[in-house]
Amino acid sequence: MKRMRKPNIDAHLTVIVTDKDGKVVLRKRQRSRSFVVGFLNALYSDLSSPSNSTNAFSSPNIVVGSGTATPTISDTGLESQISNGTGAGELQYGTDSLTTPAANTNTNTGSMTWNKSFTNGSGGNVTVSEVGAYANAGGTAYFILHDLLPSPITLSPNQVLTVVYTITIST
Repeated sequence: MKRMRKPNIDAHLTVIVTDKDGKVVLRKRQRSRSFVVGFLNALYSDLSSPSNSTNAFSSPNIVVGSGTATPTISDTGLESQISNGTGAGELQYGTDSLTTPAANTNTNTGSMTWNKSFTNGSGGNVTVSEVGAYANAGGTAYFILHDLLPSPITLSPNQVLTVVYTITIST
């Protein structure tokens, strides 16, 4: 399996000073360290808002699949999503749950978690190798996360897989 780069959320700040004629006299660029708990609150608000979308992947929605392709920046869904149900090869999708964002002023960090459980009620084994998530923005569900598991997980009948995404920021 190809090793993935360390994921991050990154922002840069550029300041530009021009003289009276519009000539640039100063340009500075630096990494922004300004993600504050308001960022998590806005994300939480978007994720916890019901979607007006007719998209089957209404938000929020963590999904699981059996695909093995390395995620790419242009992915719009899992390679092979496992259906919700109790038939062969299916899993029963639970309800997405979000924790309210919390800030730690001692460490200048903030975090929230997003989780969902999947129950194998199919009567046979079901193997999960990829996880992803959709979020709502402006009434449209967007595929925002896609991860391969380090190794596939095979769920026996009646086993439950819980997926937890923890989103952490710092200043």
